[in-house]
Amino acid sequence: MALKNTTETYGVLAKLFHWVIALMLVGLVVAGLTFTSMDRGPERAEITLIHKSTGLLLLLLMTLRLLWKFANPTPADPPGTPAWQSLAARLVHWGLYAAVFFQLTLGILVSGQRPIPFFGLFEIGPLLVENEEQHEFFEELHEAGWIIIATLVGVHVLAALYHHFVKKDDVLKRMLRS
Repeated sequence: MALKNTTETYGVLAKLFHWVIALMLVGLVVAGLTFTSMDRGPERAEITLIHKSTGLLLLLLMTLRLLWKFANPTPADPPGTPAWQSLAARLVHWGLYAAVFFQLTLGILVSGQRPIPFFGLFEIGPLLVENEEQHEFFEELHEAGWIIIATLVGVHVLAALYHHFVKKDDVLKRMLRS
């Protein structure tokens, strides 16, 4: 299997980025929803540490993914794809990139005056001088941001399933097969 994309399929690195990032997003949402419903204590602190550390790792991977995307061709749409579907696919993909980067930025801003830990190895920051109003504002946006990401992911998954089961083309297969 080729490392780089071709005009027909994604390369192994693009597939790896895609699936690792997808799993990390699911993990981040689950961790975020879990610790926000917990009472303060060591368990909540541990899940928060994992959530923040994974968010930093995701920021790195998303940046590398975007750089890889610019350095590689994007596989062509299947023959006969209507222009509106091609546009919709691009809008959803770029919307996902924007929403994830925005969500990660909000996560950093929520930390405010506190350093952001990276799996207990080192800390980054603090990156912002904040007040309680700023913290609450960023926290509310961050808490709502996952819903936007989940909606875009849902559209993305439904479109892939539509291509696979209704149109019976290789759009889904080219992100799965070796």
